[in-house]
Amino acid sequence: MKYSSSLFLILAILLGTAFAQPQEPTLKIGDKAPVFSLPDLDNNYIFLRDYSGEKLRKPWKNKTKHVVVISFFATWCGPCKKEIPYLEKLQNEFSGKDIRFFLIDVGEEREKIDQFLKQNKVNLKILHDRYKQTSEKFGANSLPRLIVIDKEGTIQLIKRGFKDGAIFMKEMRALISKLI
Repeated sequence: MKYSSSLFLILAILLGTAFAQPQEPTLKIGDKAPVFSLPDLDNNYIFLRDYSGEKLRKPWKNKTKHVVVISFFATWCGPCKKEIPYLEKLQNEFSGKDIRFFLIDVGEEREKIDQFLKQNKVNLKILHDRYKQTSEKFGANSLPRLIVIDKEGTIQLIKRGFKDGAIFMKEMRALISKLI
């Protein structure tokens, strides 16, 4: 009897581990950003390391490192729709500076994105994470998820959700001004 209860406990632990949900990556400020490449809506691949990192992917093509702001979003996400105009304002304010802004659509079919763009004018580069691999690397299991990466490829900000536009703009302007 003693052995069967021990065996049962071991079996329960093993089964619990086998069926456990994957854990959210524990990215934090100061970590190196996971590398990624994703297609834009013209099917051109965008590589993080073309803009940011200790060593750029093709330094002969792009010699300048950039701050990279990425926001993981979905077309159905209300807070995402509220955040996009503020990101566009920042993109316009910092135009001509060493900074790039990207929206990363998480797991939706291309038709959904196209439909969204017909109804909403968006001036940010949209990348398509159809299979959610990049969003999983960044722990974007709630949307929007904003990540700011400095020129050396280090995460400087991780923000979940979107609430107050004025506070958002103040924080982002201060951080971006410091990083560029």
